[in-house]
Amino acid sequence: MRPETAARQLEYVVASRLDEDSWSHWENTVYGEVFEYVYENGTNRDMAAVIDRIGAEVRDGYRPKPAQVRDYAATLCTERGRPLADGGEQ
Repeated sequence: MRPETAARQLEYVVASRLDEDSWSHWENTVYGEVFEYVYENGTNRDMAAVIDRIGAEVRDGYRPKPAQVRDYAATLCTERGRPLADGGEQ
């Protein structure tokens, strides 16, 4: 899933959870770096998991910090033995 598609999906997920319409375009783009990271290093399943995680934590008056979401994404992208780098010269 491309990062811009992930951002739209997140917007839909959050809109369904919040009582007030307090999710802004700026907040949506806060996670853009995380979406780029997962796009480059993970799978569509990883991207969906990141969106689900943010959506589950968002509530009126609280948004997970981008660094927390990035840490979570990093655990997904290294599971199942997928390296984050080519390993370099041995």
